[in-house]
Amino acid sequence: MKKEKEGLGIYSLIYDKENKDWVIQRKHAERATKRCKTKEEAMKALKELSKNQDVGAVVHKKDGKKQKKK
Repeated sequence: MKKEKEGLGIYSLIYDKENKDWVIQRKHAERATKRCKTKEEAMKALKELSKNQDVGAVVHKKDGKKQKKK
C-alpha cells in the first residue's frame, strides 16, 4: 500500500524560477526536501526518495504544467 493513501503525501518536482533550480518537495511541506541545478539530477534524487519511502511523485515541466505522475 502506498503511503500517500495513508495521508503522508507525495513528492513534487517543480522548477523555481526565482532561484533557477529544481525543487523536490513533499505535498503540503513548507520547505524543499532537496534542490538541484539540473532536472536530470533532480529526477535521479526524486526516484530514489520516492522508492525509499514508497510514495508517488509528480513531475512538472519548467512552465509548471504536469509532465507525468508516478
